[in-house]
Amino acid sequence: MAAGQSNRGIGEQLGLAIDTIRWYNKRLFARLNVTTRTDAVEQARRLGLLDAPADADAKPEPVAWSPIGFADRDGCTLAYQVVGSGPIDVLFVHGFLSHLEVALDLPEYVRFFEALGRQARVIIFDKRGTGLSDRSQGAPAVEDTISDMRAVLDAVGSSRAVIMGTSEGGAAAVLFASMHPARTRSLVLIGSTARVARFGAEPTWSVPMAALDQSIAHWRATWGEPASIDRFAPSREHDPAFRKWWGRALRSASSPSSIRAVIEAAARVDVRAILPEVHAPALVIHRTDDRIVPVGAGRYLAERLPHARYVELPGADHIYFVESGPVLQAIVPFLQSPDASAVPASWLAIMLQMSGPGGLLTDEKQAILSAAGARHWRENETGWTVLFDGSARALACAQRLAALGRGRVGSIVLHVGECATESGRPLGTARAVMHTLAQETAAGEITLSTTLYDILNGVPLTVTPRLSNNDAGTSGLVSSWRLQPA
Repeated sequence: MAAGQSNRGIGEQLGLAIDTIRWYNKRLFARLNVTTRTDAVEQARRLGLLDAPADADAKPEPVAWSPIGFADRDGCTLAYQVVGSGPIDVLFVHGFLSHLEVALDLPEYVRFFEALGRQARVIIFDKRGTGLSDRSQGAPAVEDTISDMRAVLDAVGSSRAVIMGTSEGGAAAVLFASMHPARTRSLVLIGSTARVARFGAEPTWSVPMAALDQSIAHWRATWGEPASIDRFAPSREHDPAFRKWWGRALRSASSPSSIRAVIEAAARVDVRAILPEVHAPALVIHRTDDRIVPVGAGRYLAERLPHARYVELPGADHIYFVESGPVLQAIVPFLQSPDASAVPASWLAIMLQMSGPGGLLTDEKQAILSAAGARHWRENETGWTVLFDGSARALACAQRLAALGRGRVGSIVLHVGECATESGRPLGTARAVMHTLAQETAAGEITLSTTLYDILNGVPLTVTPRLSNNDAGTSGLVSSWRLQPA
């Protein structure tokens, strides 16, 4: 503005729409308490904001893109790429579809990650079932995505990173931050949601499952075309080059036969109960008129995450790299802020408890627990508790224990909750939940808490709901889930 550029010229230089520039002008005028561009520039000079103006002709430093690499996690091949070499690491978790190679053909995508790559070493990957990653193992459950995130970080030698998620990738980012706090520097959520779809009236900011089913049917019927571009990127709806790229990206990332499984695996995940347990600093960014994830979802995340900063931006584009200037302007200072996080005193663990008749911790049971990688064994007068950092191993361990037979095992309860990092002791309400579940579980049975079940949606399980019959206003609601034997 001080250089005399028009709104159009500023927009072309920053890659922003004119309406976005006008919106920022109004914000600047209000902040500076002026009404004209001339007065704004003069006030900025008085405040010293223009003492060291940026060189408009300077070209940004080039950013290196690594060749696409492949990491292995339990026989599944994961495609990943590293952008930049900044002082901190950022792990980026895409939404339901991505393709690392096809994405490089779109300048907007490249500009977004190069801007991040000037601040950090950015690690991007295709989730299993999509893009260049292995598709033979089907759609990823959130449990798979969390384990795959660890595998990709290990492959590039990253011990700690900013976890950045977009769309339904935000749920995996939240779970990773809560279950692996020592590996999480901070959390960034862009157009994200704690729950994609709803099956009743709540939460109002999520998409009704019936509407999502209609969208899936539409995508399958129009696969290969630039489907739903009017909702994902309305500002690019009439851009021929973007439409052509979007159609190719969809065709390359997935297929009509697998898209339903990919979306349904993400749609049922619910991490609302986990949000208060995330202690990492968080930045939540959402566009006011997002047509895929309503803005209420972003506001909910920011309200429930204990250390969140919320940035609401104008616009309707859901795709993070479209009109990304304001998004980057929010992210970059957040990445540059000092790392003030302390060694985590707690982490979100999968807890397995056995109690009651048959609950004695025998050598045979200890061998099963050791083979499953259980941690922090704790015995008490009624039974014992162990912790896991992944639900797949906890579930498999519970079923192996139950297979020992009635009379040799007690009631088995699985829950996810906050535990002390040093001692493994369950904290807060976790102990009370485990006690309540144990009382309604017979010897040899396996019970899952509703909190654990909500984050496991997408994992193939055979379960039977238990309904609450108390007088606290929850009668008839699901209180827990009984896991059928393997």
